[in-house]
Amino acid sequence: MYDPHVVLQALDANKFGVILFCGLSMIFNYIWFALAAIKGFRDKVYPVPLFTTLLWLCGDGTGVLRYDMYFNVYGHWYLELFWAALVLTVSFETLYLYMTFKFGKQELCPDASNGAFRLGLVAAAVVFAYAWMQVLQALPDDLNIVYFNFANLAGPVAWAAMIARRRSIAGTSSAIWIHYTLMLSCFYYAQASYFGPEFRTPFMLAYFAVNIACSAALAIYVRKQERLAA
Repeated sequence: MYDPHVVLQALDANKFGVILFCGLSMIFNYIWFALAAIKGFRDKVYPVPLFTTLLWLCGDGTGVLRYDMYFNVYGHWYLELFWAALVLTVSFETLYLYMTFKFGKQELCPDASNGAFRLGLVAAAVVFAYAWMQVLQALPDDLNIVYFNFANLAGPVAWAAMIARRRSIAGTSSAIWIHYTLMLSCFYYAQASYFGPEFRTPFMLAYFAVNIACSAALAIYVRKQERLAA
């Protein structure tokens, strides 16, 4: 496991590159977030798999709740910028959860009443949050780096399963996955270049490559489906 202080020292030594590539990563992130919301409302489906929404909401929400840690305990510029970015991220993820409430019943639980479906989603969110707190106690990850690497890969894996279950690309588009891939490429370049030697081991570089490849493969697949439907 990484040492947070060592990582933050490495970021201080590469401040310009960190801000540039992590900033670009967040820009691509917000673009695909917006595209996903627009496509979901247009197709009248929830655009993000429920597992992914709950995972991201819990993980990113943890970052927002770590205000005191980021601003007072560490008091580091990277974490302060990171916290501000997470506030907007959590806002989007809350929107995706709302879209699941709005559009998900027929797909996820068609035989349930509206009330039962919504109560089930609330219960799922509560259970997921409790499980996530157990993970946090066992996994020291003050800077949320391990979480982000896992969450980034969970995205295309969960989407591929949702596309296969839906048998359509409703709620997604090649533009979403192109920007997702660009987001990963920038963030992983920053990690490998500026976060310290623990983030450029053969294992980590292979992980980055697999994650980017999965996202790019989805972009290619969805683009082919778009052309077939045109």
